[in-house]
Amino acid sequence: MRDVSVLKTIFDAIGIKTAAFTAAITDIITSAAHGLKNGDMVVLTTTDTLPDGLALATVYLVHQATTDTFELINKATGASVDITDAGTGTHTFTMHDVGNAINVEYYKNCELMVDTDGDADAEMDIYFLASYQKEAPDFSAAQSADNSYFKVMVKNIDSATTYAGSTGIAALINGNDYHSAFNVEANGIVWLCAIIDGYVAGEVTIKVKPNSD
Repeated sequence: MRDVSVLKTIFDAIGIKTAAFTAAITDIITSAAHGLKNGDMVVLTTTDTLPDGLALATVYLVHQATTDTFELINKATGASVDITDAGTGTHTFTMHDVGNAINVEYYKNCELMVDTDGDADAEMDIYFLASYQKEAPDFSAAQSADNSYFKVMVKNIDSATTYAGSTGIAALINGNDYHSAFNVEANGIVWLCAIIDGYVAGEVTIKVKPNSD
């Protein structure tokens, strides 16, 4: 019997933070009061050349975070980043807008709990993504035959209102606090995820409770 009481986290108090950073050959990245925590996902950009050991279009996990510094792990490989120079230009990190992929293969439906941070300023659009692939797709990459996923319809548990996958819950989190739950019929779905779009402000936590019944 599977434990259906376990909540799995897609987003953990995530807002799309972005800021400049510098890097050192100690592998330590510095960005004053960056607001990141261990496990957050980021992507990097630069006005010139990133520090050697870092790459564009790559998802990194924050690790060893302090108030002003952090290190990075390559999400795809699990390897800690080895930085060998400071690069040139201005470097910027941005919170990744795609959440953790959750395996729901053996469950009939899933409940999605959506909660903003309580600062009465949250404003963003959220879409839910699903896949039938056995291996987790890269939800941040383009859809293809080998990277197959789609937007999935959800139903509000309180009002029974349904939201098409193409609509998501856009405009529901519109400059205010938001706390609600949704149901996804998971029959056949193997992976479930979410993406933040149209971000303006605030943070959101999304947890999944898979159900066997």
